Amino acid sequence: MPIGEPSKLNLSRTIFFVVISLGVGIALLFAVIKLAGDGDIQIKLGVDIFDVGDAEQRAERIRDDSAPLLFPSLNGEARPIYVQHLGGDYLENWFAIDARSPSSPEECNLGWDSTSQLFFDECDAGTTYPASGEGLVRYAVTINEDESLRVDLNKLVDG
Repeated sequence: MPIGEPSKLNLSRTIFFVVISLGVGIALLFAVIKLAGDGDIQIKLGVDIFDVGDAEQRAERIRDDSAPLLFPSLNGEARPIYVQHLGGDYLENWFAIDARSPSSPEECNLGWDSTSQLFFDECDAGTTYPASGEGLVRYAVTINEDESLRVDLNKLVDG
């Protein structure tokens, strides 16, 4: 089989291909940099809305135990909360309270005294708070149309 002559390289065509390829590559690079630096991309670990469950069942449990419900570490952070209900109507008077100690949130939590029905600071047992969590960090609580209790971990309520 005879060996053919090597094909001639079309220099103008090769230069055109290289220039176009570089242009497309640079355009893609700028697009990626623009999207990455936009600030529109958000990474979320965990949920913003915590579904506690059926409001009537949760109210009964709180009443029977004489203690609020404690949920450890929500929203991918070390942020435990108490969910408290006061009164007879399970559709009203719900409170979601940050269970970290106000005096030292990294080291201590709030405790619950069932006898006096008060929260206390585990770092300073002499400091107490009412059962509603007034004076503490509290989150918004809502009840859906299906009577499911929800806590919005991004919405604070005046405490």
